[in-house]
Amino acid sequence: MTTYTYRCPDCGPFDASHALGTAPSAQDCPHCPAQARRIITAPRLSLGDSRSRRLLDATAATADTPAVVTSLPGRSRRPTPITRNPLHAKLPRP
Repeated sequence: MTTYTYRCPDCGPFDASHALGTAPSAQDCPHCPAQARRIITAPRLSLGDSRSRRLLDATAATADTPAVVTSLPGRSRRPTPITRNPLHAKLPRP
């Protein structure tokens, strides 16, 4: 089933599903008795899952309004301790 968009002169746009190529050019509005005409819109092709679409939308939104950093991040871990024992120099390093 394909989703088609219709515009009612009184209520505005609404979507209706019809088999591909069988959509009428006009349909009754579900909210009032007026006839709604089918309108041509951009195809709504959704590629991928919703998580991918949200990520792409968030990435596009940050292009115009990037997040502002107000402070430097804290230290993520303790510094590696340095040993002065000469025997430790012979041990293998990770």
